[in-house]
Amino acid sequence: MRTPSKRMRLALLLAAIPIGLLGSGLFVWQASYSAFSDTTTNGANSWSAGTVTISSAPGTAMFTASGLKPGDNGTACIKVTYTGSLNSVVKLYLKNADLTGTGLATYLTFQVNEGTGNNANCSDFAQSANDYNAVGMGDTTKTLSGFNTTAHDYSTGLSSWSATTGGTKTYEFIWQLQDNNSAAGLTAGATFTWEADNS
Repeated sequence: MRTPSKRMRLALLLAAIPIGLLGSGLFVWQASYSAFSDTTTNGANSWSAGTVTISSAPGTAMFTASGLKPGDNGTACIKVTYTGSLNSVVKLYLKNADLTGTGLATYLTFQVNEGTGNNANCSDFAQSANDYNAVGMGDTTKTLSGFNTTAHDYSTGLSSWSATTGGTKTYEFIWQLQDNNSAAGLTAGATFTWEADNS
């Protein structure tokens, strides 16, 4: 039997290389489509922001006084309720822009107490702390304008009530017009702010 020539053997060898490459490629392609795989997931994730919610009652003006003379005074209570979901610190203050009038605030001796109670006339008020003017109407240096100087934003605000959901705090406000001729004919207006912050 005649053996293939050297040239023929070389040709067969060269032909065998692409056939081998093709075969191995088919094997790899087949293997890539036959591997095992698996995945897993957890439950649907969700995010919900908490709330910081505060309200006061009554929501109307505590005082509407006119024709005042020296010694006239008044007392009123505001009950503040916190209904937010996040624990917060509540502070009371009087913003500069919310103290209005022609200067009577300088002659109104002023006091703020905190405690419990439901009635706007403070008939059931029980004091637990003093926020401004611990002495009372005898300390004429503690005025409505002085309260604004002391507590005019959250950082300077008074009370530091650590409020939780459903918590309440009642604030008692007392004022008295000083016996000073310079107060005659002047006016004053004030809108108080309670701010809750959970930072």
